[in-house]
Amino acid sequence: MWMTKVSINHPVFATMVMVGLMVLGLFSYQKLGVEKMPNVEIPALFISVQYPGASPEAIETDLTKPIEEAINTVNGVKRIMSSAYEGRSNTYIQFNLNVNMDRVVQDVRDKVGAIRPAFPKNAKEPFISRLDGENAQPIISFGITSASRSLRDLSTLTEQIIVKRLQGVPGVGKVDIGGTVARQVLVQLNPAQMMALNVGVDEVVAAIQTNNQDMPAGLITSGGNDKLVRIVGKLKDPRSFGKIIVARRFGNPV
Repeated sequence: MWMTKVSINHPVFATMVMVGLMVLGLFSYQKLGVEKMPNVEIPALFISVQYPGASPEAIETDLTKPIEEAINTVNGVKRIMSSAYEGRSNTYIQFNLNVNMDRVVQDVRDKVGAIRPAFPKNAKEPFISRLDGENAQPIISFGITSASRSLRDLSTLTEQIIVKRLQGVPGVGKVDIGGTVARQVLVQLNPAQMMALNVGVDEVVAAIQTNNQDMPAGLITSGGNDKLVRIVGKLKDPRSFGKIIVARRFGNPV
């Protein structure tokens, strides 16, 4: 209460003190440093797991739910959001602002690594990335269109020429492309014939994988020279897939 008594008994003194504080505040405000682009650390992680050929229901049961249950035990978790797509599971984890992100990232990797053996056999390795608030957004985005070129030609032009030239520009850290078309061979199965010959889809898949790969065969030493030997087994013509022997029934190839 002494400040109140002094202000009442000495109003001029109290006014000068207030004016002095205001002048000091204005002077300090002008000298206050402001960073235009501060390094903001977003307390969040992103987990993606590829499971080719799986339906969203299988993705949710086999990948998404086990990941959510494992991550939920990490200290500092604020929110978990997941999406199950065809062949892919995405999980976004948001943490409290006071957590140590270095420790949290390691904890998440340990939790996911512990449940990794229980994933389906064909599931890919989990991709865990830390959201970077400073470098997460692209600087430049543009599209490529053509009235005379096909989408396949545009994809080849983008991957082989445009992306490589952009990567050579000083200061470019990463170039991401989307919407491209990759060459692929579509194998259509005949369910009626497969049932008649008692051939399963797994046998067809295994036969294609076995007959469509290049394999190392060691090396040959001649004098002082060593030469690597490689068996070239990848099929060059799509029609060659129709000649693959997928099984043998009653001594006859199928």
